[in-house]
Amino acid sequence: MKIIVASTSLIARPLASALKHNQNHELVGIVTSQDKAVGRGLSVTSNPLAVWAKEEEIEVFKPENMDDFELLITKSKVDLIITISYGQIITPRLLSLPKFGWLNVHFSVLPKFRGAAPVQRAILSGDKTTGVSVFKLDQGLDTGAVYKVLEVPLNVDATTEDVLIELSELGAGLAVETLSMISNGLLPTPQSKVGVSYAAKFNKADGQISWDSPSEHIYNTYRALHKNPGVWTMLGELRLKIEKLKPTIVNETLKCGEVLIDTERLIVGTASGAIEILNLTPAGRVSMTASEFIRGLSNRTDLYLG
Repeated sequence: MKIIVASTSLIARPLASALKHNQNHELVGIVTSQDKAVGRGLSVTSNPLAVWAKEEEIEVFKPENMDDFELLITKSKVDLIITISYGQIITPRLLSLPKFGWLNVHFSVLPKFRGAAPVQRAILSGDKTTGVSVFKLDQGLDTGAVYKVLEVPLNVDATTEDVLIELSELGAGLAVETLSMISNGLLPTPQSKVGVSYAAKFNKADGQISWDSPSEHIYNTYRALHKNPGVWTMLGELRLKIEKLKPTIVNETLKCGEVLIDTERLIVGTASGAIEILNLTPAGRVSMTASEFIRGLSNRTDLYLG
């Protein structure tokens, strides 16, 4: 089977590697985004997935639009396309072109958490499990019939990045198993209409910590969002980006958002329990430890975060 992987993320590496070394199928290449001008010098740069693929001697395609993508499918006579963190709407015309259609590797147990941010939503919700689904792509939002699904425990300290690494490896294996199902003429199972939920993308405002929440929820917010879009709070008019925090226990009774400086520890009260901030970046400055931040404070009393 001739296969293209469509993705803009390094999450696709395990899948592309598995297909590259699979004796039964041919990886035609990876479809990804156009090069972009980045940095102060606005130098035109390929995304990390494209750079990796070139190093692995995997063909990389960067169609400018869906017409270019259609031409690629037609010329390469591809049998199947697998999307994973691709982020583009596929037209009905393109969906109909490959012999076996399109698959998507989605990081939830569908129909739960359809949409762009399933892992982040699972962590933020305090879920105990997550998973991977491989389904046949259709015109809906992650609504296609499912070939393979795997549910796994969600570690209480795992971040979004930790979970994505694990699920990308598991998803690669499930996708290869799905290819065998398709080759043997097995059909996918329609998704249940019960338990449908959606995982909308987060924005920067979602990363502001609500100190009147329980410490467990704040920790989940950090685990889910600290890399993207980032977790932050305000000390007066100073914005603080939180790089690392953890739940902690203190003897004092703290109000929500109240700051306790315990020697070189930066502790904040919540609705239930407390949070210790370990690393942070004040606006306009470099990343620093809590102790470094404390040493730079002119006032260490009556401080509140919000």
